[in-house]
Amino acid sequence: MVHMSIIPLSDDQKRILLDLSQSESELLIHRVRLILAYAEGKPTMQAALDAGISRGRARFWKRQFLLRGMRIFNLDTIDSTTINEPTSSLNATPVGALVEPPSVEVDGSDSKIQVEIPYPKPLQSIGVNPDDTLAQAGRKVWLYHFALMLRHEEGTLLGENIEELHDMRVATRRMRTAFDIFGPAFDPRIMKRYLKGLRTTGRVLGEVRDMDVLLENAMSYQGKMKEIKRPGLEPLLSEWKQTIDKKRSKLTKHLQSEAYHNFRYNFNLFLQAPENINDMISKNGVINSRVRDIVPILVYSRYAAVRAYDAILPTASVTQLHALRIEFKKFRYLLEYFKEILGDSAGQAISELKQLQDHLGELHDADVACQLVREFVKDWEEDQIGKPIPERLNPEPIVTYLAYLHAERYRLIISFPELWKKFSRPEFRQIIAQAISLL
Repeated sequence: MVHMSIIPLSDDQKRILLDLSQSESELLIHRVRLILAYAEGKPTMQAALDAGISRGRARFWKRQFLLRGMRIFNLDTIDSTTINEPTSSLNATPVGALVEPPSVEVDGSDSKIQVEIPYPKPLQSIGVNPDDTLAQAGRKVWLYHFALMLRHEEGTLLGENIEELHDMRVATRRMRTAFDIFGPAFDPRIMKRYLKGLRTTGRVLGEVRDMDVLLENAMSYQGKMKEIKRPGLEPLLSEWKQTIDKKRSKLTKHLQSEAYHNFRYNFNLFLQAPENINDMISKNGVINSRVRDIVPILVYSRYAAVRAYDAILPTASVTQLHALRIEFKKFRYLLEYFKEILGDSAGQAISELKQLQDHLGELHDADVACQLVREFVKDWEEDQIGKPIPERLNPEPIVTYLAYLHAERYRLIISFPELWKKFSRPEFRQIIAQAISLL
């Protein structure tokens, strides 16, 4: 890899770039401004600001210019074979790979032309039709949630509103869950690469979001404490804030990495390029299944996966209840993917499943918080022993919070059977039957 603080340009190159800066193509303008900024000796942060792109992209296009020179400004001669070539690793950027909005080569009347494929904007609806194949429906579902993921990317990087990160994470979750349903309709070797990219992104988002939730819950508890007791919880809150800062730094680094931009670029190409160009669809016959024919099977399969827990619920552990929560989530997401073509009762089923999922989600949060607070108390007490006696702090507020978490976890466990009884009633099966009866 070449490292240079300044990109040298000849007078002819500068003149050409100044002409290109008047182009109608935003792609060209961003790149031109970037290289001119580097030529002036500006650091990457300032060059990226001048160009209106992220620092990750700025570093990438700097390297591309050092490797390719002025060819990076000729959009008509980009080799389309490089953008379809699988990356060997998500942690490395192969020479020639692009991370700008994709372009594919199509046949024109006299010659081949480049067609830009911009990143999708949020859609009004998923747009699934009963006569779609499983592959067609899958692309629509992924594209819908992919657009939502991208919509919340900037807000997630800013970090000013934690709901931006939450919404971005939810979008990645829905896309990952969709792989179980639509993945068999495509080449598994290709899909494995995209799933890996989603998992990596979802993991770094989840690490921050999970801690955000725990901190928010703890701060809410602190606000209900007697004012004189509130400072006693600060050591715990302070450590959790530091943990979040570290995880957020890791998240920011990932979202600005070339690996993430490569995943985003290639997944967009897969979702939007004509199928005959990608030729990624499996030939095993699975994709020939129409939505109207396969959705009933999928729905009852998810229903059966949830009902299977009925036998263990009387003695279920917290771990097993967490696994049940995941099954509820998969069931709910499935109904959401196809809500447009299901009966009105699908909305009622989704609402009930969300209630069950949220209840078990609160249980999981309380259980994780219990573990983290126990670990904190153990480490904190060891640290206190090493301090002079007059400087040691009273652990009562933190221990009291731990007791509260145990009580909350217990409450959520013993109240769940009533919710399960509601889910298990015959009427819920009728709701599901009515939902798929319109297919």
